[in-house]
Amino acid sequence: MKRVVFAGALLASASTLVAPARAWAADGTAADDADAAAREEVVVTARRRTENIKDVPISVQAISGETLQTKGTIDLQSLIDQAPGLNATGGNPRNFSVTIRGIGYAPTAADGLDNAIGVYFDGVYQARPGQVLQDLVDVQSFEVLRGPQGTLFGRNAAAGALNITFNKPSFTPSQTFEATYGRYNFAQGKAIITGPLSENIAFRTVGYITHSDPWLDTPLRRGFKEAAEAKGIYAPTATSEDKTAGTFRWGVRQQFLLETGDLRVNLSGDLNVENDSSSGFSSGGGITELFGPGNWGINTTAAQRARVTAARSALARLADFGGVQNWVPTVDPRSSITNNYNRMKTKNAGVSLTADYDFGGVTLTSISAWRHWSFDPPQDSDLTPIDIYQNMAISKSNQFSQEFRLASDSHGPIDWQVGAFLYYSKLKDHYVVHQFGADVIPWYNAYNTLAGNAFTPIPLSFRSQLTGKQIIEDTTVENRNAAVYGQATWHITDALDLTGGLRYTYDRKNGSSPVDTSQLPTSLPPGITNAQLNAFYNAIDAVQRNPGVIYNVPGYPTGAATTGYPLDIRTSNDNLSGTASLSYKITPDITAYVTYATGFQAGGLDLNNRSLNPAAPAVQPTKTKNYEAGIKASLLDRHLNLALAVYQEKLNGFQTSISYTLPDGTAQRGATNVGDIRARGFEWSVGADFGSGLRLTFDGNYNDAVYTRAPSLPAPAELSYNGIANIDAKGERAPYAPKWSLSVTPSWDYEIGPGTQFYSYAQYSYTSSYSTGVTQSIYTQVPGQSNLNLRAGVRLDEGKYDISLYANNATNEKNIISQALLAAPSGAGVTAYLGRTVNYNQPSRYGVTFRAKY
Repeated sequence: MKRVVFAGALLASASTLVAPARAWAADGTAADDADAAAREEVVVTARRRTENIKDVPISVQAISGETLQTKGTIDLQSLIDQAPGLNATGGNPRNFSVTIRGIGYAPTAADGLDNAIGVYFDGVYQARPGQVLQDLVDVQSFEVLRGPQGTLFGRNAAAGALNITFNKPSFTPSQTFEATYGRYNFAQGKAIITGPLSENIAFRTVGYITHSDPWLDTPLRRGFKEAAEAKGIYAPTATSEDKTAGTFRWGVRQQFLLETGDLRVNLSGDLNVENDSSSGFSSGGGITELFGPGNWGINTTAAQRARVTAARSALARLADFGGVQNWVPTVDPRSSITNNYNRMKTKNAGVSLTADYDFGGVTLTSISAWRHWSFDPPQDSDLTPIDIYQNMAISKSNQFSQEFRLASDSHGPIDWQVGAFLYYSKLKDHYVVHQFGADVIPWYNAYNTLAGNAFTPIPLSFRSQLTGKQIIEDTTVENRNAAVYGQATWHITDALDLTGGLRYTYDRKNGSSPVDTSQLPTSLPPGITNAQLNAFYNAIDAVQRNPGVIYNVPGYPTGAATTGYPLDIRTSNDNLSGTASLSYKITPDITAYVTYATGFQAGGLDLNNRSLNPAAPAVQPTKTKNYEAGIKASLLDRHLNLALAVYQEKLNGFQTSISYTLPDGTAQRGATNVGDIRARGFEWSVGADFGSGLRLTFDGNYNDAVYTRAPSLPAPAELSYNGIANIDAKGERAPYAPKWSLSVTPSWDYEIGPGTQFYSYAQYSYTSSYSTGVTQSIYTQVPGQSNLNLRAGVRLDEGKYDISLYANNATNEKNIISQALLAAPSGAGVTAYLGRTVNYNQPSRYGVTFRAKY
């Protein structure tokens, strides 16, 4: 009841936004001055120079740091609601990818693949998309650049870029402190201190910490732990946690700025640490939805239903075969059914040195950077309250980049920039492809016995030798990339501009994936032959090998493998891409433009999937083409600002990871080029200032993204469970591509008295339905979703103090962040149940924020 009243009060405050009113001011001019300030030009750095957004001939959405601060934006997930056409995928930081206009989706952790969307922090490329999953504190601007961006950015961004800029040190001393508290003990603290150290050196120190209690029940974990302890069974993954989806993150950023004469140098270092169970999203919580008797859901065959029914019977009698506990798969859909400790540990750190030297008419910029990213995620791979098996990928990435850029000033008939970019990264995955659980032998024996299969049981005494043992793949990927690029704008007349740019890219990757089975028991269980143990390993998907290598381990074939993970593979590509645009100022405040741009995403290596055929073709490069026309205008004395763009973007050679069939008929699972995608539509941004502190922004995107070629994609579940393996998906909608995305934000500021201002906003977002699978399936459809955030507050003493109330997800929507079909637990060649894993957004949260600035 209190939650409803609180949200209702905030909504009542926000409802005043629709009623125009005159703000009171002591001298009658303060409100007008505030309105004029609100109509200041929007400045962006999309083309690596400061310019008015309406002069940039591409589709850009820019959100200022001040706006993000007012809205209480803390991470990328909350930014997505404000940027139609921007989406994100993945259940954890390693599997994470960003999409723009439905392009960029990579449903795989493939370490040997690039990303179609580039992410930049202060001009530094972030190699892993998961690096953006941190608290975005002290941001100056957030820009979504749509379409290829290769002729100005260091690492090519084949289908778009996120350009995030942080505030720099100031020679004017200031200190900002902020504290937020809300539901589920959400607590966040921020401190920002800046000022001079000397006449030429300034500093900026930023620190933050974010905590939130978990909110998703895990009622079966404690029972598993207690049962294992009572029976004296070693269960290395057992935990007594009774909730999940909590948050704990902290970070610091330190900058030093040197300004002397024509030289400006900024040294920046940061460290961001995450240790939580939210799957990389501050708002996410994962559950498993089950299908089965009485609710099969998927259009299964009679034979499959019989197998699943036998498997569920085995789960219900697991203790009879020496298992930790019995389990009947009927659970609360609002709770997680996993049994183990599931906490994501992520570290993102780096140092960069940016130097600008003005030679007089020409500025030389150098950006030198090192970044480190690591990820350690214990994962319950069988997705049940029993302990069959576990896998994880402990990733560590180090990247080094050097960029040089020479740019003219903006005083001549031609503005130009040229640059060179060098990049090296080394990613190491300690990939536990299989860790044996305490229940794996009971599960194998129980299922096969109850199913009436002919088999030889594995002795329960073998459990002590097997539990906790791992099969490991230590993957290493090295990437070298070099590029030169340039772009120039010819101001043909005061109204007409012609822009052209070229980029040459060379990319080389090499990787290795040796499989290590040295932890496996070296002797056979009494009474079990090598063939019988090998049948057991195969049934639970625990045979992982390198082609041409003999593994002298009981239960593994004694001959050299002909399929499996390749040991060493490499690839190299080069490309010439470019852009051309023509823009015309119809009036000083109205600009029309047309743009054509091409992009390039290098080929890659498949090092994270069980490549069943080492002769499978390498992942080829992806190329994009974007045709775009738009108009940008400031009207009515800048009371109305609008931008409209129509586009058609084509992607050839979509890279992703699937199960497919090679031309010779061999089954293959791994990364490949699955086809082509065409996205076309229109996007708009409208900002209206009605005066008296009343404003409205309305951003939207209509996107029709479909496969134009996809000859052999995995069949959707409703077909694959009836024996259809692959389909031609031409004409189907692409994944993560809602047709409609909208964001509406009315806001109202009101001068209560001298130095005191009331402010409020309501931020509403909506996306229409879309699929999270590479093919459309009724079981991977995300329905149309909406979200409403509210905030109302008061600024005191000329903004020195600020206190506000907020309600995020005010209507308590249960929105899906990501989802995937599952068939788990694997083992004995069957599945225990059918269903899907779903990550939901956080429930409604409300609280209070206090900010002080000195």
